[in-house]
Amino acid sequence: MNGSEVADLVARRYEALTELMQMTYQQKSAVEAGRMNELMQLLAEKQQPLERLNLYSKQLHHAIQDDPEARAWVSQSIRSECRHQHEKCEKMLAELMEMEVDCERQLEQSRTRIEEEILRSDGAIQANQVYNRSHHTPSTGGQLDLSSG
Repeated sequence: MNGSEVADLVARRYEALTELMQMTYQQKSAVEAGRMNELMQLLAEKQQPLERLNLYSKQLHHAIQDDPEARAWVSQSIRSECRHQHEKCEKMLAELMEMEVDCERQLEQSRTRIEEEILRSDGAIQANQVYNRSHHTPSTGGQLDLSSG
């Protein structure tokens, strides 16, 4: 693979990562605010850029196997710019992974809080039902004679 092809793949990978970063910031905001409908929509929308990122990464992986010194570049500045953009991609990918882990952690905490609230609510309902049953005198249909006789 020549330098121009590598530079093009790196640029496409950078664009996909930039798009994913923007969507992940929105995802993080939706998680923090508890907007689950918005979160589900964002996760669905992220699939296409994730697939593109995966494709470009696989193609670049094949280029890594080539001898970089044998690769023809139009100019040394393009090669340097490509290397710099690749380094940015790696940093963005690491940041993206951190944000995903943080979102997952927040969702797990939210789920745990909701489970605890449900358990407390169920406990309160059960206690109320027991209380109501204990304060209701069952009707026997008979009369009690309290006269002395």
